[in-house]
Amino acid sequence: MKNALRIFYILAAVTVLFNTAFAIKDGIFYDINKLPTGVLKGSVTSPDGSKTLNIYEINNSVGSAVRAEISDGKTLRNVYWQTDIKDVKFSFVNNNVISVDKVVLDITGADVYDCRRGVSLFQEGSLLDSPSVKGNKK
Repeated sequence: MKNALRIFYILAAVTVLFNTAFAIKDGIFYDINKLPTGVLKGSVTSPDGSKTLNIYEINNSVGSAVRAEISDGKTLRNVYWQTDIKDVKFSFVNNNVISVDKVVLDITGADVYDCRRGVSLFQEGSLLDSPSVKGNKK
């Protein structure tokens, strides 16, 4: 009986540690490519016709969000994620630069806007204040 209780406590401790480790990992390392699909709300084509900017609205039990993706006909790449909003204004500034809700992104490089990333893990939208992110202006 004593050994069974000891094994139970060890398994419980291992389970708690395992769940805590994954919660920390998910809290620190967000992947913008693993977002919900949502409902297509609009699209716009680049001036040269080579790329398309698609805007999706996501509604779930937590709230609403907007996701933007770039398509070049071969690949899809998420470039924008903002929670607690439903509608955004979006456009191509030129063939390589987009504007989504006044956030300007150069889509030729690795520019992305993810409201979950920034100075604080718990401060939404703080990416705009981060000097390490180029091209984001609001």
